[in-house]
Formats: sequence, C-alpha cells, structure tokens
Amino acid sequence: MKKIVALIILTGFIWQDVSSQSVENTFSLSEAYEKIHSDYPVAEKIEIQRRITEFNLKIRQSGLYPNIMVNASTSYQSDVTEVPFAAPGTMPPTFSKDHYNFSVDVTQPIFDGGKVNALKKIEQKAEEVGLASIEVELHRVRSQVDQVFFGILLLKKQISSFNLLIEDIENQLKLVTARVENGVLLPGNELTLKAESLKVKQQHLETSESLKNGYQILGELVGVDLSSEPELIVINTELGDESGWHAKNRAEYMLLDSRKKVLENQKGLLDTDKLPVLSAFAKTAYGRPGLNAFDDDLQFFWVVGLKAQWNFRNWRNSAKQKEVLTLEQKNIDADKDAFTRQLNSSLLQTENKINVLEQQIQLDKEVLGLREQVVTEKKNLLDEGAITSTEWLIELNEEHRARLNLEIHEVQLAQAKIEYQTKRGISWNQK
Repeated sequence: MKKIVALIILTGFIWQDVSSQSVENTFSLSEAYEKIHSDYPVAEKIEIQRRITEFNLKIRQSGLYPNIMVNASTSYQSDVTEVPFAAPGTMPPTFSKDHYNFSVDVTQPIFDGGKVNALKKIEQKAEEVGLASIEVELHRVRSQVDQVFFGILLLKKQISSFNLLIEDIENQLKLVTARVENGVLLPGNELTLKAESLKVKQQHLETSESLKNGYQILGELVGVDLSSEPELIVINTELGDESGWHAKNRAEYMLLDSRKKVLENQKGLLDTDKLPVLSAFAKTAYGRPGLNAFDDDLQFFWVVGLKAQWNFRNWRNSAKQKEVLTLEQKNIDADKDAFTRQLNSSLLQTENKINVLEQQIQLDKEVLGLREQVVTEKKNLLDEGAITSTEWLIELNEEHRARLNLEIHEVQLAQAKIEYQTKRGISWNQK
C-alpha cells in the first residue's frame, strides 16, 4: 500500500496542471516550444529573412526612379578626318587627335509594363517561402525536443521505480539480517539480498547518469540551463475536438503553397516582358569633340529625348515559359498530394498507437495489482522462513517490471498524443 501511494503521488506530481502545482523548479513542454521559437538559432533567420525582403523591395522600387550615370573618358587616336577643301581665303578645319569627355546621363522610366510591381510581388512571395522553410526546420527541432523531453520522463520513471525497489530490498534485508544473526535463516539469504541491492543501485547509477545527459541535451536545444534537473511538466495532452482541424496547418503546406504563388507571380512577370518599355533620357556633357563637329574646342552640349524598346523574342517565348511554370506548379501539387498521403498514414499509425497504449495501460494496472498481491504473500512466507529470499526477489522483480511497464506506457501515451498534435500542425503553445 505504501508503494502504491508513493507512485500515485509521483505520477500526479509530474502530470498535474501548472496552475495547481506548487514546485518552483519546473520546466514545461510549452516553455520548451516557446524557447525554440524565440531563442533557437534558426529562429533568428526569421528576422534576417524579413530584413532581406525589406532591402530587396527597396531595390525593386528603385526601378521606378531616375537612373543617373556619370561618365568620363579620354583617348588619343592615330588619325583624324581631314577636310580636303576650303573656301577661298580660309583654312580648312582641323581636328584634334586627343579627345575628352565628361557627361551626366539621366534615364527616367515612363512605362515598364508593370515589371517593377511584378518583381515586388515575387519578392513578397519569396519571403513567404523563406519563412515557411524556417517553420519547417523549427518543426523538426520541436520533434527532436519531444524525443529528448519524453526520454527524460522515462528515465525519471525508471529511477523512481528503482528507488521503490531499493527501499523494499533494504527493508527486507534488515529483517533477514536479524533472522540470520538469530540462526533462523541461512546466511545465503542475506548475501542474496545484498547482491541484489548492489545490482539495483548500479542500475540506478547508470540511469541517473543518462538522466543528467538528457537534461544537458535538452538544455542545449532550448538554450536554458537545466543543470538543476527541474521537474518536467506536460500541461495538456488532450487531443480535443478535431472537427475544425485541417491538415494544411502544417508548415510544409505553407511552404509548397508559397512556392506555387512565386511561380504564379513569375507568370505575371512574363506578361510584362511582352510589352514595350518607354523611357525619357537626358544627357549633358563637356568635352571634345562636341555636337558641332567643326568646333575643335572643349564645349558644353546636351541632348534630351524619348526611347522605346520592344523585345519580340520575349513576346514569342512567353507562352512557352508560362507552360514551363505551369508544369512546375503541377509538380508542387503532386508533392502536396504525396505529403498528404504520408501525413494521413502517419496520423493513422499514431492514432492506433494511442489506442493500443490506452488498452495496455488498463492491463498494466491489472497486472500490477496481481503482482503486488503475490509479493505481499511471498513476503509473509519469507518472514515465516517458509521460502528463501531468492524466491521473494523473483516476485519482487516481477512487480518492479509490471510497475515500470505501466509507467513507461503512461509516458509513451503522453508522448504519442503530443506527437499526434505536432503532426497535425497545431499551435506551438499548449493552452
């Protein structure tokens, strides 16, 4: 009875709601998720991606602004044009072999067919792709945290079970030692219990070391010092109502949809390539030669005008390029269908696992109750000297395994429910 009460207290201590627990040194699974999303190195990429998009949008917007170019050149040539005739009494003009030019060219787009806006839309969708990729990566980290987190809970269950087993053996050892000293039992009974106690303590030591390593790994993943080995708490494992749930909450769907939208916007960019581009230009310069070819002095000059460009090759290839983009979109649709099938299959497996574990837990409780009755009976016989300590230890170990199976299955059930929620793509924070 004492062991059952201790087990109930321990189980309730681990699984109780944060609002009702009073232990200060705790760390919940939802806290781990929050730390991943806010502090994990990959999370920093979210802000970096947004800044990249911000700068790229400014770069694209600059396509609507005037383009100013400053040019400077000097040259010397081996020969120049000679004028073979001149008016009577005049000298024919001569031209210098050294040329100089300093100019400022300004080009102002007037009509670009909507290319700048199309490029800006592509940048915005590219940001969605980048952010969705980060969420997919964080999802993988969350799954890794789940494994380590529940691995620690399993180790703690094993340690608590070892503690109860050691306590039982030590209490019985005291009685057996006294009976050996009184000549009621043979010394072999005492030695058997001592050897078993050392064996369990050794297993306890190994498990404790694994537990310490588990906390270190979890601390590295979430960026928190867990050297104090706080109690780990799972706030809520209830699956809840799934009527409003949709599989496309998963970040992978966001990623695939964003990629598809980028391709759609690229189609829009192809439409702009089919239209002419109109711009105004102006040029002012100082140099030699100028616009007056017969004036060989350094001079100022300027030119203004309009320029239109129409690339007919782009117009001819646009339909083919659009078809290529459409095929790539179909590839993405195929990827989504494949992912949906895999996800549904994985969810079904997890559902079956949850159902099996719930049934196993019920059977574990029945088995543990029977094993406790057997151990109690064997303990009375050992106290009476009717059996050896080895026989009692065999039954005690069976009880220990039954209890450990129950505790392991309880942790596995909680882990399976969290895994199911994670696969569904629910919110990071448990409420």
